[in-house]
Amino acid sequence: MAEESARHTVGDTVVSIMPMGTVPLIPEQDGQEPVISPEESLEDTSIPWFDPPIWPTDLFATAAHVLHISGLLTYFDPDPDVIPRAGEQPMSFTLSLEDRAKCERAGTDWSENGETPDFVYDLWDVVIAAWVQPIRASFYTQKSARKNVPKWWKASLQLLIIADQACAGLGSPRDPDNPRWLVNAFEQFFAQPFARPRKLTEQGAYRAKRQIPTFGRDSDPDVGCVQPKNRISAVGCNMRNLTRNVAYIPHVGNVRCHWHQPINSKLDEDADALDILIIPLPFEMRDNWIRTKDTALPHDDRRPKWGNFEVVQEWLVDQDWIIELVAEEVAKAKLKLKGESLNGIIFPEYALTEAIFNKICGRVKEIAPEMEFAITGSSTNCEGEEGNFVLTAMWKNNELAELKHKESRYLLTSRRKHHRWRLAQSQIKDYDLTKSLDCSSAWWESHKIAQREIHFFHFRKTSVFTTMICEDLARSDPCHDILRAIGPNLLFAILMDGPQIPARWPARYAATLAEDPGTSVLTVTSLGLMERSTAAGKFPPNRTIAMWRDEDGETRPLSLDDKARSMLLSLEPRSVVDQTLDGRKNEKAWSWRYKGAVSL
Repeated sequence: MAEESARHTVGDTVVSIMPMGTVPLIPEQDGQEPVISPEESLEDTSIPWFDPPIWPTDLFATAAHVLHISGLLTYFDPDPDVIPRAGEQPMSFTLSLEDRAKCERAGTDWSENGETPDFVYDLWDVVIAAWVQPIRASFYTQKSARKNVPKWWKASLQLLIIADQACAGLGSPRDPDNPRWLVNAFEQFFAQPFARPRKLTEQGAYRAKRQIPTFGRDSDPDVGCVQPKNRISAVGCNMRNLTRNVAYIPHVGNVRCHWHQPINSKLDEDADALDILIIPLPFEMRDNWIRTKDTALPHDDRRPKWGNFEVVQEWLVDQDWIIELVAEEVAKAKLKLKGESLNGIIFPEYALTEAIFNKICGRVKEIAPEMEFAITGSSTNCEGEEGNFVLTAMWKNNELAELKHKESRYLLTSRRKHHRWRLAQSQIKDYDLTKSLDCSSAWWESHKIAQREIHFFHFRKTSVFTTMICEDLARSDPCHDILRAIGPNLLFAILMDGPQIPARWPARYAATLAEDPGTSVLTVTSLGLMERSTAAGKFPPNRTIAMWRDEDGETRPLSLDDKARSMLLSLEPRSVVDQTLDGRKNEKAWSWRYKGAVSL
């Protein structure tokens, strides 16, 4: 069998993620970016990649990209006492306890004083010395290749650990007791939520600014991106359980991530409970509210055995009734809480429109000034476009009994669903939709996907949540790897689905995320579609409109009492310790756990 050849080099890999060099060059006088000629790229390594990147996030992106492309991480043995032998197959390497401590100290020093450690320069020299060596780790396992582990393997891993450590606190609010220059810099330039915002409504909604696609400054986001990190995966051998503070994720063209820092978040409220009101609109789903789209019917040539369907939100005809219904349920929740804070409100997929949601946000903030966030599925977004969206409103923290104007303001984000819902014959029967959809064809949701995006909302001190829309949870691509890399400790999945019982698909996919990376998952469906499935005989009569799963391993179906219109879910934080593959610990991690639920 012929031995494999290697073409891509270490230098090629560094250049691909840092195309303009590791040290920014002085721009030309005409204001355009400097051009690097081919003869300056690989032949003369002193320009402009000779020195390491000056930003920790760029060094992280570079080292992570080298590890990602090379595949060398699987040759790393986490045991610091292992002594790899030359010529031993398979090849392996490790970091001693002294190596690890030195990397951690260097990264911590860098985060505090802003000066690139000498150790980083030493390690970078090792990588640069391997500029023309093959990048692929498996090349070195061939018989004709060297038998000693290349020095740049260990150096690359050490650089990643140092850079990761230097990014401690990134994406979080400033901590006066632990000042870090990188945290302060990013907060000053990118975490000013109400700096020149676009007001959307009279209710206080402001369009959230598009966040930077990567926290790297000079690294290329079309190759790889850097984002803050929350939970550390406890299983597997991969990049996501090697890093503690930041995550390396795919290029921005695949999925564009947005990291939203908290609005005046308190630094001492992680231990507070989280009380969330669930309102499973619509309460009914009539036959003709899910119907065929006349412009995209099945056709033997154009659309063989498939067509498009659309959801018509006729339950929203009386907007005033919807708004007052929500206000009544919020008032009930406040009464039930007996003076405690109501922190959030969630509606299922397709429940509302953007206009109605904004009116609801204005109304509920008057009743519950302490409200932190609201989430809904919507048929319109912040730009007035139609489709299937999730909207998220984030408020400034406010515990005053009287609401001031500035404290009623909130940032509104929207994103599109990542996949279209496909109704096959079995589901058409399960939901008793045979009167409106022909069972002999498959029916696809009418929805434009466009740029896939995912928003991460950092709230309180160290908590992070994100949202998924139905198929986003069911399909692992393209977001599940990103979820596992960043590790939000809360995920809200809004669905238009059947009962949320342990035997069904939402519980299965929630369980995988609860295990890796330790994300607690809440799924919420509409009462209307759920009752269609039970009425059709697919499931026994029940009103299980939500499901909770966390890393304790238990799936909890949440059922609504007869005649109840909402549910109050109470969560409590539990302090946990996460650990990276190289042994660094995060002793300030939180896992959200189920405390109780009551129908209202």
